[in-house]
Order: sequence, then structure tokens, then C-alpha cells
Amino acid sequence: MWSAFVDALGALLAQWAHALDGSYGAAVIVMAIVVRLALLPMTLHAAEQAWHRQHTLARLKPELARLRERHAKDPSAYASALQALYRKHHVTGGLGSGMLTAMVQAPLGAGIYAAIRHSVAGAGSFLWIGRLARPDLWLAFMVALLSGAAILLNPALPEQTRTLLHWLPVIVTLLVTWHLSAGLCLYWAGAGSVGVLQAALLRRRVHRAARPAPSPRR
Repeated sequence: MWSAFVDALGALLAQWAHALDGSYGAAVIVMAIVVRLALLPMTLHAAEQAWHRQHTLARLKPELARLRERHAKDPSAYASALQALYRKHHVTGGLGSGMLTAMVQAPLGAGIYAAIRHSVAGAGSFLWIGRLARPDLWLAFMVALLSGAAILLNPALPEQTRTLLHWLPVIVTLLVTWHLSAGLCLYWAGAGSVGVLQAALLRRRVHRAARPAPSPRR
């Protein structure tokens, strides 16, 4: 069943490459953008829910500290009070839509990566890339820059709290894509461009939600 799924994705990639004048590189980018755009409503909703949870927990920090102090010697009472506080402010466990999104993305992403790896094994050049089956340093840098742009647009990371730890994903992305085939990096770049779009949309939504409602006219 898994091999049939990968073969179907590979056949779809080949059809798109044929339609794009035989360019597997362009077909990989198109597939990445189409897939990420199809998942965008789900991933954007999950990201927005995560932001609201983080924002609510930050607002509740003083109350959480008082609860810890009040029930320092009674963990059971503290747990009960914490759950009551979470229910009052509609704070969820943080899994929900995020877990569903991961369950959809993980097998789909693995299948696409397997299909691309097989399809570009004998593919030729694309733009400045000599062979799609080999790594390309400049492409890896582009993917890392897209990852950095998404972090810069992330409303959950205000300027004063940005540390080296928050930029660690960019460094990891560079180190990983540096050793991947250019075909897989092209998929990562296409998906990353939609990731930047998602971060921009999320930033717009949360800023709109945080804006105070206009006072009624008299």
C-alpha cells in the first residue's frame, strides 16, 4: 500500500514535469506549493490556536504564580485549581488541531520525499543546479533564509525575547538541506515559501484580534 502511494505521487510528479517542458525541478516546486496551500487552512488554524493558548498563558502568569504559592504543599489541590483556571479561560491541552495536522502532514510528507528522491535520481539540471540528485549549497542557503523569514514574521516571538535558541531551526535547516539532494531542497523551498505566507497571515490575524474594539458612537 505504501509503495503504491509513493508510485502514485511519482507518477503525478512525472506528469507535471512533462507539462512543464520536462523540468522536474519546476514540477517539485509546483507540487510543494500545491500541497502546502491545500494544507494551509489546517496548519494556519493550528498555529492560530497555539498562539492564542500561548497568549492566554502569558496573561495568566501572575495568577498561576499565586496558585503555585497557595498550594505549594498540596499538589493535588494545585492540579485541581489549575484545571479549573484553564477551564475558566478556555485553555486547551495544546494537542487537538496541532496533533491532527501532524498526523496528516507526516505520512504525506514522507511519501512525497520518497517519490521525489526516486524521481530525481536520473534528472538533469534546473536553473543553476547541475544535477537535482546532488546537494546544492546555494539552494540550502535559500531554504534557510525562508525559514528565517518565517521566524521573523512569527507573532509568537516578540523582538525582546528572540534568542539564539529561537534561531536554532534556521541553523538546523541549513545543516540538513546542505546534505540533501537539490530535488528535495526544492520541495523544502517551495513549502517554505508557503510557510512564510502562513506566518504573515497569522501575524495579520493575531494583530487584528489584539486590536481594541472601536468605541460605539454616541
